Amino acid sequence: MANNDNIIKSLRECFDADGSQFTNCALIFAYNGTGKTRLSYDFAHYGRDKGSLPHTLYYNAFTEDLFTWDNDFENDTDEPRNYKLNINQYSKLIQGLEGYNFTDSLRKYLNTFTDIDFDFHYDAEKEIPQYVTFSKKIRFPQMLNGEEQIFEDEVENIKISRGEERLFVWCFFRCIIDQVLNGNDAYKNIEYIYIDDPMSSLDDNNVIAFAAQLYNAIRESLNNERKAMNSGIENPRRIKFVVSSHHALFFHVMYHGLMADTKLKRYYLHRIKQSDEPVLKDMSDNNPFYYNVAVMSEIQRAIWDDKLYTYHFTILRSVMEKIAEFFGHFDYRYILDGITYKGTTFEETAFAKGELTELYSRIVNVFSHQGSFFAPLPMNEDNKDSLKTMFYHLKRKYNFILPDLTDSRSEKDIFLQNKKQTK
Repeated sequence: MANNDNIIKSLRECFDADGSQFTNCALIFAYNGTGKTRLSYDFAHYGRDKGSLPHTLYYNAFTEDLFTWDNDFENDTDEPRNYKLNINQYSKLIQGLEGYNFTDSLRKYLNTFTDIDFDFHYDAEKEIPQYVTFSKKIRFPQMLNGEEQIFEDEVENIKISRGEERLFVWCFFRCIIDQVLNGNDAYKNIEYIYIDDPMSSLDDNNVIAFAAQLYNAIRESLNNERKAMNSGIENPRRIKFVVSSHHALFFHVMYHGLMADTKLKRYYLHRIKQSDEPVLKDMSDNNPFYYNVAVMSEIQRAIWDDKLYTYHFTILRSVMEKIAEFFGHFDYRYILDGITYKGTTFEETAFAKGELTELYSRIVNVFSHQGSFFAPLPMNEDNKDSLKTMFYHLKRKYNFILPDLTDSRSEKDIFLQNKKQTK
């Protein structure tokens, strides 16, 4: 996509900013629907001529599509059925593994997340697996000689969950990353590794383990580069990572795992809905991670432009839920305490204490289930008033300072520029 070119240039240039030799990762936070997958695809194909070798190894929805279940049960005569996850052997991404034994490494990575096991199956022509089957050991109690003992049985040819499938695909890709970092000739032209939103269908424990596994690989790559430079090697090979996600916990864990790299770049990807123009907002310079701030900024812009849609209730609810979770509350309604009704407090209306909170939480509950990002409906005037009331209540109560998301500079750069102009 042509309008991603400027963002791609910014990302590529950030690794060489200030002449730094020690920045090998850029983190991007963005909502679903802002074009993360398109950006990762465009990044991988940026500047490439037809037939040229790839410069980017990328993990995204396209990567997951290289693994497909054989679900043709109508013509399946196997009893019991053989649940097979087919592997696209002809993908250049996977062909670099040919001739390498990576089963033990994959099993080690996978055992971090789940207790499922797997077996690769090969055809006669290739050294790359054709498909994979899964199994799982089940422990069960049984009485033996009057005593209960625990026995173990293995269940083969199981169909794994969507979350387990994505973990397996990730661990497969993780083995490819190892090959890149270890100098496999098949990947010798790779300069970038772009990992887009790998967190779907994972619980929080797996999210943390997943992020730790990834940032450890990134730190290892950076440390190897430092060691090579310290040993006198000039311009050692550098693999640069770009990691994008909509998952706040994953983003936080990645950031804290890499924050020892003082030049680590962090961005917020925003797409202006009216023009479909993407903007990469710099979140570096020790700015706090501002998921809620960014959401509130988007709503404020929609209020100013009088372009409020029903889905704005959905994203406002998301902010309220995250604020509530931060303060240890299970219900976001408590943060509506003190809200006014059309500019007046509850004492000046017929509402009793607590009724306004109940009223506005009910409005949010109703409309947050009706607003679709993909089929947006404009709000009527009453609903606009309700959303504005809740928005300005949150902004006032929590003293939000809302940035201009269309300005790609960091808040520190904006502050210093404004300070310079006022002198």
